[in-house]
Amino acid sequence: PKHTAHRGLLMRLITPKRLKENEDAMWQLADEILDEFLIAGEGEFIEGFAGPFTLRVIADLLGVPEQDRPELLERLARGTHGSALGHADKTMNKTPLEYLYDVFATYVEERRAAPRDDVLTGLATARFPDGTVPEVADVVRVATNVFSAGQETTVRLLSTALKVIGDQPEIQAKLRADRSLLPNFIEECLRIESPVKGDFRLSRVPTTVGGQALGAGSTLMVINAAANRDPRRFEAPDAFDPERKNARQHLAFGRGIHSCPGAPLARAETRVGIERLLDRTADIRISEKHHGPAENRRFQYIPTYILRGLTQLHLEFDLVEQNR
Repeated sequence: PKHTAHRGLLMRLITPKRLKENEDAMWQLADEILDEFLIAGEGEFIEGFAGPFTLRVIADLLGVPEQDRPELLERLARGTHGSALGHADKTMNKTPLEYLYDVFATYVEERRAAPRDDVLTGLATARFPDGTVPEVADVVRVATNVFSAGQETTVRLLSTALKVIGDQPEIQAKLRADRSLLPNFIEECLRIESPVKGDFRLSRVPTTVGGQALGAGSTLMVINAAANRDPRRFEAPDAFDPERKNARQHLAFGRGIHSCPGAPLARAETRVGIERLLDRTADIRISEKHHGPAENRRFQYIPTYILRGLTQLHLEFDLVEQNR
């Protein structure tokens, strides 16, 4: 019941209208970051584009005031690879997640005391589906989870997509020739390298799963990413096929009442980011200097049970004249 109430609050904050406005702003945000990222003809993609882009998109969605964004983004960027919002460097008094809680608590309290015509006022004055007014902490928790989960997972999705594009020239050529292939390409990225590998569940009563007896109180990890490579559902499941007809049947966003409400946002961010990168480059390659030759690539993945994604992705580009 608590999850349902909090999810209902979230759906009042992220409306189709707000998502459309947010997507319209993504194109400019992407270009502003690419102006600096592409200039050298090479760069580390996660720190140089994916991280800043997703942070700015989610800040725009939640209506973080422009004057507050530089400090907010700088503080969050100081976290470690793969769990920036759950860790902090040794010089910080608070983790980035704790910092976010403080920031959004201030926003909610200020807007409740003096409403304005902005997204944060909508956040502060939103009610639960039953009409009751949430505690400030409830609103803050929802907003912070949107900010953190939405940013972190989309970074992983973007890096997977660019790894494929940089490593498989034939797929890159197809996407450049026909952008209508992008949506299904993104679904296959979600299937083959789910940004969230799984999550933990508690068995409240004795039960049996897959022939294994579980006592009450047992903790188990449900691995959606394994289901995404189930040969009973996906033919040649370990092969990346950008034209896979049932790619969207993956479980990367969950299913049912726990499915990810931010899925449309993640898909839009990834599509916009890839489109602008393809528009402004003639070729994208994996850096052999950093990752080795095509037949012997070296990649590092974030050391966590929950997330799946690269810690770094060094790319090289051939640029085209800017097309705005």
